[in-house]
Amino acid sequence: MRIQLLFLFVIGIIVTSGVFAQETDVSLLKEKILQLQNFNPLGIRTLVACSKVTDYGSYEPLPDNRVKAGDVIFFYFEPQNPSTNKTGDKYEIWLSEDMMVFSEKQQEVFKKENTLDIHYKTSVPRLDIYGVNQLTLTAISPGKYQFQMILYDKIKGERATATWAFEVVP
Repeated sequence: MRIQLLFLFVIGIIVTSGVFAQETDVSLLKEKILQLQNFNPLGIRTLVACSKVTDYGSYEPLPDNRVKAGDVIFFYFEPQNPSTNKTGDKYEIWLSEDMMVFSEKQQEVFKKENTLDIHYKTSVPRLDIYGVNQLTLTAISPGKYQFQMILYDKIKGERATATWAFEVVP
């Protein structure tokens, strides 16, 4: 009986140490990714105009850049290299965003500051984050326009800009 218990205990240690080794490897890789993101400049990896957004990487892009007055556009975006502040065992990401619409003659048609405030304080690092803007095209004349978003990293003190040109049709 003692031999069987000892055998099970040894197997348990071997299996458990393998799991801990994998978790340590993953944790080290995540820390390396955070170092790279903190070192490199903030950017916007993806900006897609959509009819629907479900989750990270899950959206239905618009077929083209022509929209009707009164339509609703969702803008899906993924920040690139957001800064993560690590304090003790907590990780913090803090981004905010402004959005504007300009006419073909670069006249500001719409502006909203602090459209989004993405502020995470977590026990594990957040590596994949995304944001969604909603723009409703009410009382906008047919013509050519440009959507612009400015993303601010409140920890890194940087900003990044992305644009999407579109045409409002009757």
